[in-house]
Amino acid sequence: MIITNSVAGCSKNMYTPCRRQMRNESRRVWSLQVEEGGTVQEVLRRQAGFTKKEISRAKFLPDGIRKNGIRCRVTEKTLPGDIIEILLETETRCSGHLTANTEVLDILYEDQDLLAVNKPAGVVTHPQGGHYEDTLANQVSAYYASRQESHTVRPIGRLDKDTSGIVLFAKNQIAAARLQKQRERREFRKTYLAVTQLPQNRKDDARNIDQEKKREIEKEYEKEIMEKNEAEKFPGWNEITRRLEDLGTTSDTDAWTLIDTPMSPDPENHLRMISTPLGKPARTLYKPLWTGKVTQCLALHLETGRTHQIRLHMATQTCPLLGDPLYGGPQTQLHRAALHAYQVTLRQPYTGEKLHLTAPIPEDLRNLSLE
Repeated sequence: MIITNSVAGCSKNMYTPCRRQMRNESRRVWSLQVEEGGTVQEVLRRQAGFTKKEISRAKFLPDGIRKNGIRCRVTEKTLPGDIIEILLETETRCSGHLTANTEVLDILYEDQDLLAVNKPAGVVTHPQGGHYEDTLANQVSAYYASRQESHTVRPIGRLDKDTSGIVLFAKNQIAAARLQKQRERREFRKTYLAVTQLPQNRKDDARNIDQEKKREIEKEYEKEIMEKNEAEKFPGWNEITRRLEDLGTTSDTDAWTLIDTPMSPDPENHLRMISTPLGKPARTLYKPLWTGKVTQCLALHLETGRTHQIRLHMATQTCPLLGDPLYGGPQTQLHRAALHAYQVTLRQPYTGEKLHLTAPIPEDLRNLSLE
């Protein structure tokens, strides 16, 4: 079963993440019906995938683990049909240190364990240098408080200030841990949309060739681009969206181009990153969605999550993002790097149901004049 964007989607198997049931809720309890007998701990591990550490943490909480409504030991035997409950989150765990921000969230999906929001460009994900009250985390904290819910604000990944799109938050510690494991197994995948300058590789290859040969190569290159552009003008954003949806996952990496370039902070400019063999590993997969005369639209996935990774990697391919002067991108009316976190595919941390969430392409990208 695949669940697309929803703020009140309900699932079966005693898991009911409905908005009406989440109001005024300060305790997150996971319930399951025993299918095959064994000890409470064996059932929780086998049937629900809890780790020894997670079970140990819960058993020391008041009413942390119950069988048929009564607190129990994890060594107690169970029978098929018994109801086991485990406490995942209590009202004592919250992000009270965050100053409330009353900006309205654009919520894409919500259940008892997850919150997915559409971050606008210009908003920082979490408090950092100079931004302590105007971040997305502040807005999420205020949203939880308005619903009388006490959750720690746990973003799963983040976006740069000027990048728009999906940011996912876990509402409890176990959900966050399970999503992190999904990221490691590449079951949690985020698809980005970028608009970049057309790469100039062919022209660069001609630098050390005699001038006559160089002109021939440049003419051939320009002819190829013009022919391709004549065959397909910019198809419109609805078609770009359809192509994004058709991509699915990147399990077939042969269909994508891999950039495997380590990177680190620029010692001469703390705002930039640079590619260097001595840096941290950084891997980006990308695939063209459309190629024009001077610009192109790309779909991208990250196999690592470094700061400015897409922006730097595209610059190393001589196709910097439009509106990104920090990495050599041409200036446009966009006034930011043309990058949007369009889609997230994951599994609900407890039910295993597949979630397919999307954030609409923002107006500033749609208003770009592309050719």
